[in-house]
Amino acid sequence: MVSGLRTRERSRGRARVNATPWFDSPWQIAARAVSSAIVVVVVAAVIALVAVPRLMGGDSLTVLSGSMEPTFSAGDVIAVKGIEERDVCSDVSIGSIVTFFPEPNDPTLITHRVVGKTIGAFDDGTDCRLITQGDANSSADAPVSPQQVRGVFLFGVPGLGWARQWVADNPFLLAAGIGVVVVGWMLFAPRRSRSTVITVPRPTGADESAPSPSSGAAAAVSAEDDRALRERELALRERELALRERELELALRRVVAPEEPLSLPVSPSAFAGADLDAPTFDAIEQTLRDAAPDETARSSSPTRPWSEQ
Repeated sequence: MVSGLRTRERSRGRARVNATPWFDSPWQIAARAVSSAIVVVVVAAVIALVAVPRLMGGDSLTVLSGSMEPTFSAGDVIAVKGIEERDVCSDVSIGSIVTFFPEPNDPTLITHRVVGKTIGAFDDGTDCRLITQGDANSSADAPVSPQQVRGVFLFGVPGLGWARQWVADNPFLLAAGIGVVVVGWMLFAPRRSRSTVITVPRPTGADESAPSPSSGAAAAVSAEDDRALRERELALRERELALRERELELALRRVVAPEEPLSLPVSPSAFAGADLDAPTFDAIEQTLRDAAPDETARSSSPTRPWSEQ
């Protein structure tokens, strides 16, 4: 019985081998890192080119020509901060880059650097004129009124304008591509089990009678085994108590009526209140030695522990 219990405990202490490894492969780690970096870049670009300019009353624009090279080139995206007409003469200085309409009724926006400023009273009621010129141009533009200015340059992102223009021209194709990627990920992405059971092997020199760590189904099986063993232990102890009561009953019969057997069975409870001194117990012990061989052998043999029976 003991060997069986120890074998069971050793089997519980063995490490389990999972069908799939709990760790990711280097390719999966690299793919996850690249995808995370792409997501971070996209989110940062959206915040920088959409949220920030809108919060500052401006917008983001795509550069269509190379008149401002090398500051920014065609295909770049620039963020522009909005400015009020009354603040142009005071807030815009020489060297600033402004976005303006070339003519009051022309919707085309131009972004050039301010190379000069004229202060005075003009027919449109403004107090200044801005002289602008592209960094790559050899001549200055016509004077710009504060009424034509729409914003001041904040920062630019190189090369993002072409991607932005493609997205603006092909919104349905972009949505279809995103849908295909999401569906493919849901269908073919490897699925990992929600929980992984890892059993730690028993360390060398540990007590074999100590319970092994278990979880899940192993814990339920262990609880059932422990309950069955406890029930067996209780049954064996009850049998042992019954055997000892029979031995005590036989001894009391020998002491009370050594020559004539009692007509009624004598129970140990009948002598519970009796004053039995040491000589009486010695007589009981001697009577047990003189009992029948089978009874003597059974009473004199030490009772083995329940786990060895």
